[in-house]
Amino acid sequence: MVVDASVAVKWLVEEIYSRQADNLLAAWDQDNTRIAGPHLLPVEVSNALYKRVRQHQIALDTAVQLEAEFLGSDIELIQSASLHLLAIRLASALDQPATYDSHYLALAESLDCDYWTADQQFYNAASSNYPRVHWIGEI
Repeated sequence: MVVDASVAVKWLVEEIYSRQADNLLAAWDQDNTRIAGPHLLPVEVSNALYKRVRQHQIALDTAVQLEAEFLGSDIELIQSASLHLLAIRLASALDQPATYDSHYLALAESLDCDYWTADQQFYNAASSNYPRVHWIGEI
């Protein structure tokens, strides 16, 4: 299973669809489902947490603690040169402004598994051609 930062952050801070994200994580834990993400996943999670610090939603120490908690999780981070190349192709095919989201899709494609996102815009762009892309709002 591949998850992107939009789902992972919901495990750390309360926001819309956090309950659904928590339920998914609990089900995956129960089933011993392997959870993976590209190496940029912790970068995007720390950026999302830092944005909340800048917006005075959480304290800096809280953000650091949450990032440490995330880094200590069992999520497998995968780095591959071919992942970057496929992400560029996918971003172009999906007419995306950047390749970040496409890295998650590229990883799911290379692992032949489902990909979960809370980014409805990316889901809308990708799901018709990639039916194993799931949006957290489906739950």
